Amino acid sequence: MVAGDPRDPKGPRRREVTDLYATVLEVVKRYPGAARVTRVSYGAGMPVDRLRAFLERLLALGLLRSEEVDGRPVYDITPRGQEFLDTYWKMRAYVEILGPGDERPRGRR
Repeated sequence: MVAGDPRDPKGPRRREVTDLYATVLEVVKRYPGAARVTRVSYGAGMPVDRLRAFLERLLALGLLRSEEVDGRPVYDITPRGQEFLDTYWKMRAYVEILGPGDERPRGRR
């Protein structure tokens, strides 16, 4: 069981920043060229004011692009954003395989 799994007896973990970036990108990806702030906010489970900071960061990193439609910004994922998601999901799979991480690395003696 991965930390953060709702079935985890310790309870859900806080979402890391990378988890939040991936969630926002996944929501934007669902609405190609038509992802408005409110739609992304609902989909990502984030308040709009907090989401705006994440969108600005994703735009600055080149993971999202924005354009004005009817005077409002709409967001779309870039190829670099898709590459981030692909890498993110691969790493999550490895983390799940490795388990909760209770074991400590052992050095040479």
